[in-house]
Formats: sequence, C-alpha cells, structure tokens
Amino acid sequence: MTGLPPSGAVLRAYLTRSFLSRTLLCAAILISMLEILGLLEMTTPILERHLGGMGLIHYALLRLPVLAVQTLPLSTLIGALFLLMQMTLNSETASLRAAGLSTRRLLILLLPSIAIISLAGIITQEFIAPHTEIALAKWWNKTDPEARSDSHGFWFHARGNVVHIDGFSDGGRRISNITLYHRIPGGDLVASDTAPEMTYDPTTGWHAASVRSLLLRSNRVDIEHRTDIVLLPASVTPETLIQLSQNYPVLSFWSLWAILHGHAPSSLPKATYRMALYAPFTLPISLCAMLFLALPVIYIPPRTGTRSLLPIAALAAGFGFIVLQGLIQALGNAGTLPASIAVMAPPVLAFLLGGAWIVKMEEK
Repeated sequence: MTGLPPSGAVLRAYLTRSFLSRTLLCAAILISMLEILGLLEMTTPILERHLGGMGLIHYALLRLPVLAVQTLPLSTLIGALFLLMQMTLNSETASLRAAGLSTRRLLILLLPSIAIISLAGIITQEFIAPHTEIALAKWWNKTDPEARSDSHGFWFHARGNVVHIDGFSDGGRRISNITLYHRIPGGDLVASDTAPEMTYDPTTGWHAASVRSLLLRSNRVDIEHRTDIVLLPASVTPETLIQLSQNYPVLSFWSLWAILHGHAPSSLPKATYRMALYAPFTLPISLCAMLFLALPVIYIPPRTGTRSLLPIAALAAGFGFIVLQGLIQALGNAGTLPASIAVMAPPVLAFLLGGAWIVKMEEK
C-alpha cells in the first residue's frame, strides 16, 4: 500500500481544511479593509456621476480580483500563524511531536494547502483580474462626462511606430488628438500623421476623418492633408488602448508573451513586462516562503502562551519580506536588476532566514 497511512491522510485533511479556512478569513478581512479605503476615496466621484449605490457595488466588485491577488501572500502568512499558534497553545503540536511528527513532515503536510492557494491565485491573476481591470477602466471612462479633457496623454509602441494620444472617451472607442510617428526598421523617423479625432471600427480599425501628414525627404519636408484614413489597425482594440493607458496594467501570461515576442503594442519598458511574466511562476514560491517564516511559532513553549514574541517576530519577518520584494521588484521593473534575479532574490532570502531560524529553535 502506497502513500500516507490513514492517520496521515486524516491529519493532512485536517491541516489543509484548517489552513484554508483561516487564510480565507484573513483574506476576507484584508480585502474588506482595502475596499473600504478605496470606497472612502471614490464615493464622492461615483455619486457625482449619479451612479448611486449600484455604482459603489459595481466598483467594489470589479476591484475584488486584483485585491485578492495582492493580499494573498499576507493572508497566507497570517493564516499560517493563526493555525500554528492555535495548535501550539492547545498542545496539539507537542502531541504530534511526541507521536514522531518532525518539522519537515509538518511542512510537507501543509504544502497541499499552499498548492490550492497558489492555484486559486494564478487562476485569478491570469483569467479573472485582467478582464475585471479592463471592465473597471472602461466603465469609469464611459461614465465620465469629461473623459477627454480629464485624460492624461500617453505614449506606446505599435508595429515599430511610436504613438502619442492625448485622451480617449466612450470606453476607449474614441481617441482625441493622436500623433503617429512612422519609423523604418533601423529606427529613423520618416513621417508623422496627426489627427484631431479617431473612432474605432471592429472590422477595419481606427478611422480618422482628417489627417495632417509630414513626410521627411532628403532636403525638405512635405505636408499633406488626407481624409478618411485608417491610422491604427483593428488589432489595437479599445481594451488594448485602456491597458496601454494604465501605469501597471494587469496582463495575462499570453498577453505579456505577445508583447515581448509577438510585437504587440506596449507602453512600458520590456523589463517591466518580463517581471510581470514571471509573476504566476513565483507566486507558489512566495507563499512557501511565507509559510516558512511562520513555522518558528511551533516552538513557543505552551506555558509562555500569548506572551511570546515569536508571532510578532514572524509577522514582522513577513512584512519585511513583502517590503523587500517590492523594492527589488522596482529595481527589476527599472531594468537595474535582471528579471530572474529580481523575482527570485526575496524568496531565497526568506528561505535562508526561515531555515536558520528553525535550526536555531531546534537547537534550543
């Protein structure tokens, strides 16, 4: 007979169920706090647009997937601390140790929970969050009566050309003040097109009623005025435009791959997209690092109880990991560090810290 004995299977099921329930509770609390803070900031603009209570609910629901992914590491850390502290203070850990359960075996029994949480996070990050982010930005743009005047200009690359847009409205289907700079494969500028307005047609692309073109010759500049011109292809959809206008859009793996290797439109440095490309693969490692930092609380003496400082130290280590991860990821986004080093350095440091901490507690 292979696998765990019946008692091991029961223990694994108990730990998985307990870990998941506590992590879910912590995630719900953290997400609720972030939703409340977001609504405090956005309630007045939403009500000024006469969207009412349904607008507040709509806004909160569309932000939910992104907040869930953002709070996942901290929820895992706090959930693990709650579970392990409760087991330790109730002498369950001491009983399991007396029955021969080692720290390594306990860690292995908790890994299925990490796998389930990671799978849920990856599914949310890859398939749900990108669509809800676009839906939120599109809804916010459509309901803004002054979308064009309030929009901030942005630049992006499309098929080797450089594009600047002053603003857009109607959920990204109407562009105001666009300038398209044409470049040859070597990068030299050869022409530019300027249009005061463009509208989107799903079959043919972006149409401009009037276009002013500048053509660079060897010894002069020719100016032309054209009408009913398609400046951008249909592949640059309103959803693509909304993504390009965001500072750090939530993109799926395939969208990032198309940007890095398929010449899809992009508005950020390649290093930023490489960092985002690795995110789904590093999520399980980061969650394992959080579990590793929470494990030392099993060494709390039962008589010490809640007076022990180990839980506070573990929580501080988890917060430090999140801050360090953010700082190193910023270096990776800027291209200062290679993306592979920037995404792996924080978990490796967390594993080293947690391992040294556990060894020291074992020696005591």
